[in-house]
Amino acid sequence: MKTIKYIIYGMMASATFGLTSCDEFLEEKPLDQKSSSQFWQSKEDAQTGVDALYFGGVPYLNQNGGGWQPKATMYGGIISGLFYDDHGDSQLAEAAKACTYTLEKFSSPAMSLWHEFYKGISRANFVLANVPKMTDVLDQATIDNYVAEGKFFRAYAYFYLVKEFGDVPYVDEPYTSTDGMFKERNSAAEVYQHIIDDLTDIATGTALPNKSFYDNGCRVTRAMAQTLLAQVYLQRAGFPMNGGAEDYKKAAQMAEMVIDGGTAVLEQANGSSDDLNSAYNVIKTSKTSKEIIFAKEYDYSNNNIGNGYVNLSIGSDATTWKDANGNQVFSMNVLHKAYHPCDMIFKSYAPEDIRSHEKQFFFNTYTDKTGVEHTLNYTGIWSWFDEDAIIKNHGGDNNIPTMRFAEVLLIAAEGYARTGNTAKAQEYLNQVRKRAGLTAETATGDELVTAILTERLHEFPVEFKVWDDIRRTRLYPEAAGDYSGKLNWVALSGAKIQNKPVDNVKIGAIPEWVLLWPIPQDEIQHNPSLTQNPGWE
Repeated sequence: MKTIKYIIYGMMASATFGLTSCDEFLEEKPLDQKSSSQFWQSKEDAQTGVDALYFGGVPYLNQNGGGWQPKATMYGGIISGLFYDDHGDSQLAEAAKACTYTLEKFSSPAMSLWHEFYKGISRANFVLANVPKMTDVLDQATIDNYVAEGKFFRAYAYFYLVKEFGDVPYVDEPYTSTDGMFKERNSAAEVYQHIIDDLTDIATGTALPNKSFYDNGCRVTRAMAQTLLAQVYLQRAGFPMNGGAEDYKKAAQMAEMVIDGGTAVLEQANGSSDDLNSAYNVIKTSKTSKEIIFAKEYDYSNNNIGNGYVNLSIGSDATTWKDANGNQVFSMNVLHKAYHPCDMIFKSYAPEDIRSHEKQFFFNTYTDKTGVEHTLNYTGIWSWFDEDAIIKNHGGDNNIPTMRFAEVLLIAAEGYARTGNTAKAQEYLNQVRKRAGLTAETATGDELVTAILTERLHEFPVEFKVWDDIRRTRLYPEAAGDYSGKLNWVALSGAKIQNKPVDNVKIGAIPEWVLLWPIPQDEIQHNPSLTQNPGWE
């Protein structure tokens, strides 16, 4: 295991952690400190600085307010009303349920997001500013690779910032003093262009290896950069940037680069079973699958770095279960449904859709080790459930995918559907449908786009995609008759926004300005150059 250091960057102190490979996992072990003037001297310094990119910033899968609060990844789904926090004691969950949007209730989580993203950007900027100068200790190939990793994570963090906040200050060099720290907001168009510039350079070059995520030791690959760039073009194509046909075309082309690259494939592409050996269970547990293009890593068993999503996979009723011997089944007592899909989502799957079957994405029963079957009060999230972790009361071992090949196929499908290439769109959409046990989709035009949006929700119900889809399309999913695998996507301004209790909907209850977070009030007080987003004043 590599020595792990803490790096102190002038005013920007940030803890760094080591990520060496999937076999040599990570651990936090602060052993010493170096000032910025002492750092960036050795190969080990460079490795430590680059390793830090994989923590903080993005992905922010573990970030939450503590206790019973939902994780930051869940905020958008909860605001949408399509998912809800069953415990309901967070200000955000309370506001989402009531459709009341005030700066008081939203400023704290907004501040958390803002700081997390800029922390990741700060780390990336230090890598990008210092690694190219280390020619006396690093060869050029290593420098190029480290720079590419820095560009990937800087682009990744800015992509989240611009989606969440719109116009934001663009910072592309490290802060070593307070001089010039307080910057005005750059337009979202400028920020998007900077993101695209960073990603184009590394997605089309050779600095990043053309390997699968796991074959590359869980470090940045060319397919990761290409997938992120495809996501960026897809998001920019819609609202509020309105990039239109040109960006949809670029999204499809970039997705095609991933497809043609050959390092990513669908798990059980010709059709999945619906048992515990299914494609979806492989994706859940695998640390070798080539479908996973990027994942947040966890390894409690070997390194005490546990996946906290296991606590949120099942409701608190499970803490009362007893086995055949009268013993408590689970030692973990902090269980709650912080991200529970609304009934409309469960009902919207076609009966033959494997993904809706028991113990694929969701589950309703659990059989303990003594053979007693228990029924959940509410449908649980099987994708996050880890039996051993809950029994032994510790974090889980399963990784959480953030990019999958199925998404690449659906980005290509939507890009082609929106630019008139129906045959290509159907081809890629139907690969995802076939794996799920569904017949080929033959729709065209707007109906084909609707089918793709529905497929995205059905394929990624707990991978936090739907809020971005709502924001970029200004459409919201509604029940379509008897469902049968379909949803209507209607204008957000007149949509039946799902709220709790069940079947309580509020027409047009999410105004467009809520699709952006408020600029945190504390940031505005510290930086007088910042202005507030409309609607949150």
